[in-house]
Amino acid sequence: MGGPGVIFDRKTPIQRNGIEPTQVKSIKLISDLDDGAANDGKRTIKEKSGLVFGKTYTFKVESYTNEEPKDVNLIKWAVSYTDKETGVFYKNVLKDEFTGDEISITFNDHNGCGNDLNIIAYINDAEHEGKLTLFKHYRFRYFDRVVLLDELNKRKTEPWLINQDSTNTCGPSAIMYSFAKKDSENYAKFISDLHGKGYAQFNDYKIDISSDGDLKDIADTNPKTKTNFPVNMAYCDWIPNICITDQENTVFDYEGDTKEDFSAITLPSRLEKLAKSLLGYTDIVNNTNLYFNKTGWMWGATLEDVAELITAKNEGYEVFLLVSINLLYSKASDSMFSTAEHWIVLESIQHGEAGFVKFNVYTWGRNPALKTYNVSYDVFRTNYYGFVKAK
Repeated sequence: MGGPGVIFDRKTPIQRNGIEPTQVKSIKLISDLDDGAANDGKRTIKEKSGLVFGKTYTFKVESYTNEEPKDVNLIKWAVSYTDKETGVFYKNVLKDEFTGDEISITFNDHNGCGNDLNIIAYINDAEHEGKLTLFKHYRFRYFDRVVLLDELNKRKTEPWLINQDSTNTCGPSAIMYSFAKKDSENYAKFISDLHGKGYAQFNDYKIDISSDGDLKDIADTNPKTKTNFPVNMAYCDWIPNICITDQENTVFDYEGDTKEDFSAITLPSRLEKLAKSLLGYTDIVNNTNLYFNKTGWMWGATLEDVAELITAKNEGYEVFLLVSINLLYSKASDSMFSTAEHWIVLESIQHGEAGFVKFNVYTWGRNPALKTYNVSYDVFRTNYYGFVKAK
């Protein structure tokens, strides 16, 4: 890849399709290219290595096979490419006709991200005259595509690998876990499209990076330079979790670092919305409290809550539990005003020995099959804030 001012793809004179006695021989990029991932599986950042979505670049004809044309407006421009992942050929993605020996192009075609674009200037024959091939970065240009796809492939068979790490994004993690279990192919496609194109839609839920300035800033995040970036969090978890969290929080901006707490909260109503619009569930019940734990102070109330959850699982519901994290450490909270702070996905639950309840849940990238929690009713009742069930 050459820098600005370097001539690419010099052409030798050929038989012309038109009658103009000259043709474009070479063109050059006047603007600087931009940094982005080398997509080599090593998380390498390569300087001045590609075009960026939404940015304007200037190109100029460098030379002709003969002398300059009498009228430079005879020179026409096009941008073509073949999509690497779909094989679809796009002959010209420019919406307007550009003419002249110098033009500025704003690259707003999201499908072109991640592809080698052919910038073409011609007088008689678009296929054989001046051409400059440049890479257009993926929309999340600093996130290695090879790494991301490898992470997604692992989660398609082991969804529990999805991990919020040190971010407060347990709600989106629970939704993505359910998504990967329910439809692994579309789960992977949703995140792949979001990373590559900056636009993803499944069922009635969509994320369009171009629609919001905060989402644009998230897409421009460089994980190697961002302060407080969760370095152990997988790319394929960070991208959807942070985008969903910011999009669903209409009051506060969320940037996806380890120091943000309040702005990342997933309210039960938002999780209910995601279960419906993204996951496509139609039978949804939201039975949660935010400020008071769900059970009473007597074991009888706890028994009824456990029985309700057992019934929900037996009836085929996906069950999202809202809890205090003390539940996962078998620690009773001090009062009925403990904090509802964590979403987990219930996989199984049953009564244990007298005064105890046993359950398996998804949380924090742990395999639910390998950990059975066995907690007292006292621990359960002081940390349980209800459920959202969906099917």
